[in-house]
Amino acid sequence: MFSEAPLLVGLEIGTSKICAAVGEENERGEFTLLGIGQSKSRGVRKGEIVDTQKTQEDIRAALGDAEEKTGVMIKNLFLGVTGRHIACFNSVGMHPVASDDRLVTEQDIADAASNAKAITLPPEHTILHTIRQKICIDGTEVSNFTSGLLGHKVEAHLHVIHGNAFRIQNSTNLIGALSIRVNQPVFNGLATAQAILTPEDKEKGALVIDIGGGTTEFVFQQGQAIRQSGVFAVGGDHISNDIAIGLKLSLANAELLKINHGSALVDGLIHGRRVQVGENDSGLTPRQVSLEHLRRIMSIRIQELFQLILERCSEGCFLDEAKAGVFLCGGSALIPGIEVLAQRLFQVPTQIASCHNITGNTATLAHPEFATAIGIARYGGMRLRGKSTRSPSLRLTDILGFFR
Repeated sequence: MFSEAPLLVGLEIGTSKICAAVGEENERGEFTLLGIGQSKSRGVRKGEIVDTQKTQEDIRAALGDAEEKTGVMIKNLFLGVTGRHIACFNSVGMHPVASDDRLVTEQDIADAASNAKAITLPPEHTILHTIRQKICIDGTEVSNFTSGLLGHKVEAHLHVIHGNAFRIQNSTNLIGALSIRVNQPVFNGLATAQAILTPEDKEKGALVIDIGGGTTEFVFQQGQAIRQSGVFAVGGDHISNDIAIGLKLSLANAELLKINHGSALVDGLIHGRRVQVGENDSGLTPRQVSLEHLRRIMSIRIQELFQLILERCSEGCFLDEAKAGVFLCGGSALIPGIEVLAQRLFQVPTQIASCHNITGNTATLAHPEFATAIGIARYGGMRLRGKSTRSPSLRLTDILGFFR
């Protein structure tokens, strides 16, 4: 028997797995996770669909698993998107206060925001999110705009996230073919941050890094503003591929070595130690490889990834303001020693993330690989709550609200 209660469903179409999180919110906006459905992902590379038939089959399997575990029927969902086509940048729009008395109005704020969004994008791209960072009047930041302020010039500082409309639509079409409606696409990195960061973490400033199979998303959030975000087409699969090349192994054996003996750290205690791979690629006799060599390959690749993120965040000196530190999630966050390596590089406290301010299965919420799907579902609740509280008239929060 299927429940007809309103549901919040988040779908993550990942390179390694497809995951559907089902939850609900009460009248106070408190989110409860009802269950997780998942399937292996066979038609996605680096976060983008390369085989539509296999991907649709895997989506159907993940949604079916979620329905079976939760006893509900999924009719609509929020869709997470990622991939190298996603781009993010900060933009500033200015607007002069035209009134004779120099009284700043909400329309002046709206015009400044429109100017910030009047940017040239690639012709096939569409804006996914425009997120307010701050509003300034004559160079002075105002936390919450109220009537009665005077000035000559208004500035709207936004963070803009956009992506290839065709690639986003490809995913939407696959879900639509299953007679399920996509409410809205959402950038995975943005959603993940909402699942794992507490209000205190956000106020202090936090860097969220989600290392999946084929991509890594990062988001630096401070308060309700996203200061920086991005996607790199590098993930856990690339670590396995490096191991396969460096140790001359099959990809399957490299993946097993990574899981069973891998680490992000290299220390003197493992010098000279060797581990058995199993049968070699010819299927003849077992072979052994250097444990130090294995971990050095992994450490170098992970450091390179962290360095890319560090360079992007350093463009605005944001890490100096990450008082809450770095939060690691995604399947590769389970690699032993990865949080120690991250702390050495970023020079701020680092931890393996788990979901917060969410009730439900405690064991599931503690798994960092499920944070994105859960975050997408929770994002959906925030969006629906925002719509239900809007008045027919234009408001500043409609123009520059956090989840746009």
